[in-house]
Amino acid sequence: MTVPVPPDSSPQSAEEPAGTNPWAPLDPGQGEAAVPAPATAPGPAPAGAPAPGVPYWPPYPIPAPQPRNGLGIAAMVLGIVGVALSLAVILFWLSWLPALLAVVFGAIGLGYVRKGLATNRAMALAGVILGVTGLLVSVGAGVFVVARVHEVNEERQAEADAARARFEAATKAAEERAAKERERIEAERKRIEAEQEKAAADERARRLPFGQSYTYEDGLKVATAAPEPYSPLRTVFEPPKDAKIIQVKITVVNTGSQELSLYGSGLPIVRDAKGNLVFSLIDGSERLKLLTGSLAPGQEATGVYAYALPNSAADQFSVDFTYGTGRQRKNVIWTGSPS
Repeated sequence: MTVPVPPDSSPQSAEEPAGTNPWAPLDPGQGEAAVPAPATAPGPAPAGAPAPGVPYWPPYPIPAPQPRNGLGIAAMVLGIVGVALSLAVILFWLSWLPALLAVVFGAIGLGYVRKGLATNRAMALAGVILGVTGLLVSVGAGVFVVARVHEVNEERQAEADAARARFEAATKAAEERAAKERERIEAERKRIEAEQEKAAADERARRLPFGQSYTYEDGLKVATAAPEPYSPLRTVFEPPKDAKIIQVKITVVNTGSQELSLYGSGLPIVRDAKGNLVFSLIDGSERLKLLTGSLAPGQEATGVYAYALPNSAADQFSVDFTYGTGRQRKNVIWTGSPS
């Protein structure tokens, strides 16, 4: 019977490589390596007992690697920030960057999960979903803001066009009113000028030599014959010695269709060559007559008057006959030399 060879009492056996640290942790399966078995064994070794001649240490626990969950957490946080910013319409333009980073970080985190390097798949997926949502909401908010700005610009443009149209219409209306006012003023000016010209023409028409006639607008025709010498028979006042006594006859005819009153036209006004008033003589011979009463259509009447003209101012004299009422009252003046 062969006796087994006892192990070497030295800490390093012939099979161990030089420089091996016996206290270092064993690699998996290292503790199971055994020296060559002896030729014969005295008997079966007890279960769980180490092989004879090989030292045994219990296996050293290898620490598990830490999961790489930072990107997933960052993705979810950035996704929440992106969605929160995108919901605020005035801050939508700030939400695209955190939302885009949430999508990128979330995709990388999902890749780590698939490789077994991370354990927060839900966070990474939530970050991707929130990032995509933030981007979509940001784009939608951008489209809304652009559309709203365009709509506001169109409204402002429409208001500006309407205001310009109102201004142009008001300007055109003002120009039309100004043109009409100018036309009215011009027409009024022409009317006044025409009236003035008519009045001047009528004034000239009522300045006549003896023997000519004038017809008023209501149809009264008046004429004065050439003055003749007059010899008074009985007078209330003695005529002046150095005066020329003349007779003036004024004939009126109603050529209109209505009865005309001669009230206020009975006694004409006579002035000598120097413009002084000449008073009429009162003759008791009944040859002198005043124009009184009224005239029926077609009726005629004659007034006879006597005046004593001073010899120093008897070359020219005027007879003023006035007829009418109110603003229609007009005078006719005859001028000439006594016979």
